Amino acid sequence: MDACCGEQKRNERLKLSLHWTVSQRVSVVQRCARAVPQFSKGVIFQQDGAPPHCGNIVREFLDTTFPQRWIGRGAVMALPPRSPDITPLDFYLWGYVKQHVYSERINDINHLQQRITDVIHSVTPDVLTRVGEELDYRLDVCRATNGAPALNRNANLESFPFIL
Repeated sequence: MDACCGEQKRNERLKLSLHWTVSQRVSVVQRCARAVPQFSKGVIFQQDGAPPHCGNIVREFLDTTFPQRWIGRGAVMALPPRSPDITPLDFYLWGYVKQHVYSERINDINHLQQRITDVIHSVTPDVLTRVGEELDYRLDVCRATNGAPALNRNANLESFPFIL
């Protein structure tokens, strides 16, 4: 199963799209991209950079769908390597989801999908505001240190109590 998640506008509820894993990774990326209701000029698509998501066919699809507006390996806007400290999905969302999804025993794939959906929908606009403030702070730190590592990348969610 692949999960695609994101905000359409800052501080709105997260949108979630779950898909079964398929052999053609481009179709997973296409489904995720199509989960975005409108491809307005302000939408920037960020993909995770996993090797199966970086093939030529995937990059061609993203170049066509989001010209000059996607972040990932092979994009005009490359995500700096090993930079989870400036990616809200990495520094907040996936850890939060895992922590809450696996707080109870998962019985089957349907239960897993329901738990993921419930946890994503539990993230409020207020929490997203605080995540945005944390991102602004992290970007300020990156600018102040000229991009040098300055944040504890091994910190757990409890290190950010204002986010939870």
